[in-house]
This record gives sequence, C-alpha cells and structure tokens, in this order.
Amino acid sequence: MQNEVDIPLSDGEAIEKINFLKCKGFEYFKIHPYFNRNSYLKHGVELDEVKKVFYQFEKIIGVFKRPAQKGFKYSFRYKLEEAKTLVLCFYLDEIPPKFFNAYYDWTRQEKKLKKKVGKWLKREFNKK
Repeated sequence: MQNEVDIPLSDGEAIEKINFLKCKGFEYFKIHPYFNRNSYLKHGVELDEVKKVFYQFEKIIGVFKRPAQKGFKYSFRYKLEEAKTLVLCFYLDEIPPKFFNAYYDWTRQEKKLKKKVGKWLKREFNKK
C-alpha cells in the first residue's frame, strides 16, 4: 500500500512484542520467501548478520506496525551506531510467525522516529 503509515506501539505493546521475540528466539521464525526474493538478498543484509543482531534486544529503539493481509507487519529498529540502524521485519500474527525483511537505515534515528510518530499522530487527528 502506498498510503501505509507506521503505527508506533505503546511502551506496553512494544515490551510485549520484544518479549515475544526473546521467548521464541530467531530459529522459531519461518523465513518468508520475500527475504530471498529470486535467490538474491533484497536489501543486502545477510541472514548471519540478522541472527547476530536479533538477540541484542537492548539496542531496540522503536517498534512499529503496519496493516498486513493477516494482522500486522512489525518492524523492530536496532540502533547499531549513531547513524546506522538495522530494521528487522516480522509477520507475528501469522502461524507460524515469519521473518520477512531486513535493511539498514543510515539516518539519524531521533529525527526519523519523531517524524514517524508525528506522521501517525497527524493521520489519527485527521480521522476525527
């Protein structure tokens, strides 16, 4: 969808989703075909790198969701350096849950997170 907006999770929801990841471990998730689209890495992040970063839960600086066919797509933003974030994306509402995407974001995250939340708030305000 072109009009999708990331929906920030409340602190409680974010903790719940992070705890879900912690309890299951990366091996629990099925790898969605989208990740290895046509047998090449769509965004250039190797699965070994994903597995290494996945368990660094203390580096998660934001959790967002977007509507999907079956529930939501969840994205977890891991801050690796000042201007380097790895975004890991999952379908947590599907059975079995799936890992489907990983990409680096090379922007300063404080501004980006503020912009994402502002965009979502603006959309919510305009619904009324």
